[in-house]
Amino acid sequence: MKRIPKTPVEFDYDLWTTEDGKCMVRVKATGETTEVDREVMKALRNEEKKLRRSYDTGGASDCEDSEDAQPSTVLSLDAVPEDEVNAPTWLADPHDFTNEVVTKIQEAEFMEQLTAREREVFLFCIQYGGSQQEYAASSGLSISRVCKLVAAIRKKAKIFF
Repeated sequence: MKRIPKTPVEFDYDLWTTEDGKCMVRVKATGETTEVDREVMKALRNEEKKLRRSYDTGGASDCEDSEDAQPSTVLSLDAVPEDEVNAPTWLADPHDFTNEVVTKIQEAEFMEQLTAREREVFLFCIQYGGSQQEYAASSGLSISRVCKLVAAIRKKAKIFF
């Protein structure tokens, strides 16, 4: 029986975890070594395992030409999308900015309804996370006045949103 190498020759990376828990990756082509997130390490390990399992099953399956055959994901520095349909999904940004943009627009419309002082309190206390006491100290207002401004902002927000 042929011995399966620990890291398959076709796999472009060497993967390991240090004793202190750091996930390390070395690019075989360049020798460059870097630390990566655990999620990246999981994805690369999964691809390495897929490749290793393909050795166990004797390589390519007989049903390669069938419609059910799924193309394997290539995690390689040499992978360049040929077209939009066949582009590897890992090259696409999974973050959808639509919700973020809509939220920013609604926030700007809401801020137009606030008075100048309420807008300052909204930005300092609600958006940037500052405390009401800090705002009261920096603006010269009493804490009770700042609390009333926050309550007015919340009341307007309930109506708006």
